[in-house]
Order: sequence, then C-alpha cells, then structure tokens
Amino acid sequence: MSTEPCGVCGATVPFAQAVHVVVHTRTEAGVVDHYLCRDCYEGELASLLE
Repeated sequence: MSTEPCGVCGATVPFAQAVHVVVHTRTEAGVVDHYLCRDCYEGELASLLE
C-alpha cells in the first residue's frame, strides 16, 4: 500500500485516504501540491472551500 506524508502534520497517510490539494498561489512560490490527512484537511482547509 502506498503512503504519503501529510503536508501539514507530517503523519504518514495511506494514499487511498489522503486528500490531494493543489493550490495556485499566484506568487513566486507558484503551485503548492500536497497530500493531507483527512483530519488536517477538515481542520485547516475544508471550511475555506465551502
């Protein structure tokens, strides 16, 4: 089973349970591309996307 590190907390997350987040920042940083655990996604980002 593949895993990914959470871009927020660093926890190892099974790929099938990770949330893939891609954000174009419109800055020199460019595109931010991370996988997040479900808890970090729900606690940090979900409300911004509703």
